[in-house]
Amino acid sequence: MQTQLNRRGKIERFVNYQHLKFIDLKEQVRSIGLESQYPFEMLVPDYPLPEFHVSHVKHDTDQKGLEGIRRDEGFLNPFKNSDAPLVWWSLVVGREEIQSAETRLLEKVYPDRTEQQAVEQQNFLWRFANSPAFSEKSRLGSYRFTFPLEEVLKAYSQQFCSGYQPVMRVYRTYLYTKEVVYAVLVHSPANDLFFSRFPLLRDDPNAVCVYREGCFIWRPEAMCQTHSSELIHRPDLKQMEAREVTSPVFYFWDHVALALHVENRKVLRFSAARLRQNLKFCSEDDVVLENGEDFEEAKNLVKSLWPGFRAPLEEERSLLQIYSVSAIRLVLVGRTGVGKSSSGNTILGRDAFIVGGLSGTACCCLQTEQVFGRMVTIVDTPGLLATSSTTVQWEILKSINMLTPGPHAILLVLREGSFTPQDHGTVEQMEEIFGANIWTYTIIVFIEADLKVSDPERMLSEAEPELLRRVSYRTQVLNTQPQHWDGQQVYDLVQTVVKMVVVNKGKVFSI
Repeated sequence: MQTQLNRRGKIERFVNYQHLKFIDLKEQVRSIGLESQYPFEMLVPDYPLPEFHVSHVKHDTDQKGLEGIRRDEGFLNPFKNSDAPLVWWSLVVGREEIQSAETRLLEKVYPDRTEQQAVEQQNFLWRFANSPAFSEKSRLGSYRFTFPLEEVLKAYSQQFCSGYQPVMRVYRTYLYTKEVVYAVLVHSPANDLFFSRFPLLRDDPNAVCVYREGCFIWRPEAMCQTHSSELIHRPDLKQMEAREVTSPVFYFWDHVALALHVENRKVLRFSAARLRQNLKFCSEDDVVLENGEDFEEAKNLVKSLWPGFRAPLEEERSLLQIYSVSAIRLVLVGRTGVGKSSSGNTILGRDAFIVGGLSGTACCCLQTEQVFGRMVTIVDTPGLLATSSTTVQWEILKSINMLTPGPHAILLVLREGSFTPQDHGTVEQMEEIFGANIWTYTIIVFIEADLKVSDPERMLSEAEPELLRRVSYRTQVLNTQPQHWDGQQVYDLVQTVVKMVVVNKGKVFSI
C-alpha cells in the first residue's frame, strides 16, 4: 500500500493494479499496523450484497468548474502539468438499477418463489442505499452532469481513439477514512504500451467491477454508510425485508470511479445544448470538499451561462423522494377571479380548466397530467367570496374526497400586492371549511399575470406575516400568462410540494 498527498493536501492510501475486496484490504491495513485507523473488523447488522448494472455516469463540479465546462464545451483535466491528466466520473445508481438489482438478489436467494410471492414482496433494497454513492447530494460542488455511459465512451472513442474502442484497465484501490474507491482507467489504444502495467478490466464473476454490453456491473461490498437497517430473511415467505435498528452503525462505504485519460489541455467535448440538458443542481453533502451554492444562486448562474434555454434547472431527487412521492394530489383554493383555474393550467402545462365566466368555477373539477416526471392531479374549486354560502363551502369540501386518500397539499392562490380584506376573508373561510390543521398542508401561490419578470421578494414583503408563519413560509410565484410560461416556476412549486410531503412523512390531509 502506497501513500501520497492529494491535490487538497490530504493523505490518501492506494494500491496500484488491483481492486481489493474488503478481506484483502483488512490484511493490507493489518500489515502496516493501521487497524485502529481503518476499523474493518466492526460488527454491523446484516446487509445485502447486490449486483448493480449501471448505464449512466456523473461528473460533479463547483461554480468555477461549471464555468470552465461551459466555456470549453466539455471536460478536461483542470490541473496543469499533472502526471496523470484524468477526468473523473462516478457511477449513477438510481431507482431502475436498484429495482433490477433487488429482483436479481431475490431470484438468486429464492429461485423457486412463486409469482404471488414476488408480487407481495415489498421494496427493501433502497433502504440500504444510503451511502454517498447513491446520494442526491454532492461533496464536490453544486452541479452534476449525468450522461449515458455509452454516450461518454462513444465521444471518447471518436475524439481520442480515432474511432477505436477505448481500453479499460484496473487502475487503483483508494482507501480513505471509511471510504473505498475502485478506480477504472479508460485510455486510447495508442497509449497501450504506456499503461500496460495496469491489468485489463476483465469480465470476472468475482470482481468488484466489470464492463459488459454497455454497462458497468458493480458488486458493492458496503452499499450502506450508515447501517440503520438490518436485512431480514423470510424463507417461509421467500421474501426479504429491511428492519430498522435501534443503534445505527457507521461503517465503510465503497464506490466505483472512472478515470478517463484526457491529455493535458485537451477537452472531451459535448454540445452546449447537450451539457445543459444533462445538468442538475445538487445540495451539499454533510462532508464537503468543494463549497457549493444555494439553489437560487445556481439557477441565476445557469441561466446566465445558457441564456435562452427554457427548461428549468432541476434538483437531484433523493431515493426517499423517488420511492415515497411518485404522484402528488393538489387542491386549488382562493377567492373568485383570483386565477385558480389559470394556475392549474400553468402547472399542468395545458388548458385543463376553463378560465373566465361571470362567476368563475361553479363546481369542483379534477384534471391529471405528467409534470416533471410525476403524475400531478389537481382539483379546481369554486371561488370563495367575502361570505360564501354553505353550498359553496360544501362543494369545496368535496375536493378532499375526490382525491382519495387525500390531497398532499392545498394551494392557496393570492394575487400579488397588499393583503386585502377579501384575502383575509378567504383565509378565515379556509380554516372554517377545512379546520386549523389545514396550514400544515398549505402552500401560498402568488399570481403575477402581467409582468414578464416576477419579483418574489417584493411579493413576500407585501404578504401577511402571520399567514406566512402559519404555512411555514412555503410560497411560490406563478406567471399564468401562457406566452410568459416559466417552467422553472412550475418545477420549483412541484419540488416545494414534494419536500413538504417528505417532511410530513407521506401523510395526506384529511378532515
